[in-house]
Amino acid sequence: MYDAPEDDPEIAAALMEEGLLSPIIDEWRIHYLAKHHEWFDLSRTLNKMAMRMYLAHWDMPGKKMLDLMPTASRVFSRAITNFEAAVILCERGSAIEAASLARSVNEASIWLGYMVEKPEDALVDLDADDLHNAVGRLKELRRVSVDTGDTPSVDFADVEIGKLTKELNGRKKPIWQDIAQKYGSSHAYMKFRIMSGFYSHLSTTSLKHHIQMTGDKTAFNILGPHSEQVPNSLYLACDSLADCGSAYAAIVNDGPLAQEFHDIRPTILNLRDRIQRPN
Repeated sequence: MYDAPEDDPEIAAALMEEGLLSPIIDEWRIHYLAKHHEWFDLSRTLNKMAMRMYLAHWDMPGKKMLDLMPTASRVFSRAITNFEAAVILCERGSAIEAASLARSVNEASIWLGYMVEKPEDALVDLDADDLHNAVGRLKELRRVSVDTGDTPSVDFADVEIGKLTKELNGRKKPIWQDIAQKYGSSHAYMKFRIMSGFYSHLSTTSLKHHIQMTGDKTAFNILGPHSEQVPNSLYLACDSLADCGSAYAAIVNDGPLAQEFHDIRPTILNLRDRIQRPN
């Protein structure tokens, strides 16, 4: 009997050809669900709460696409689907990849928190951020097109940059760190940085997940999975979705569900505190 499916030599051999896309991984789900059942149970409870609130308020009125209610609803729906995808990945032991999706849930919680405190400013900044990013993409298109002699694309980029600059009307690109620290929950930005540095961004720190220590001061590179990280990733995902739920409940004025998201917080923290720390 092996602690994890990937430790079985026969299964390990089956992974050599197709990696983590091997059909044999479909059999792992039951093992991981059993081993981390408390985290998966909590994830499903939170998901049901989020779905109930989303479906109760999905058709919130708005005269324009960027009005508060429909925009907040779309942000919340994006958080839910990213959360669900993170849980699905954890069921297959792909916890590092799941944490990258949890980062997107965290990002949504910060924007929703901003919408609670300063809805008009949040909508303006969300739009300005998107426009500045579009200008940046067009400038890169122009640079590449100049290098390759693609005159039509250069002309297209110039015209579109002019349109977007006019639409921006002097608005500066919002500073994400300032938004996160002011309007996210107390530890939201810290967790954002953790998920970025430890999981999402290519860095010497994130690459440590792909090293297996042998215990005799040597190591070898590994592909995955990273099932030992399932509790960490589900904590980050659950905590971020709870932040999203609390903020969205405030936006749509759903007192009962706001209380439910508040009441589930101790369960999240209790499970977090029981995560086994590395020696």
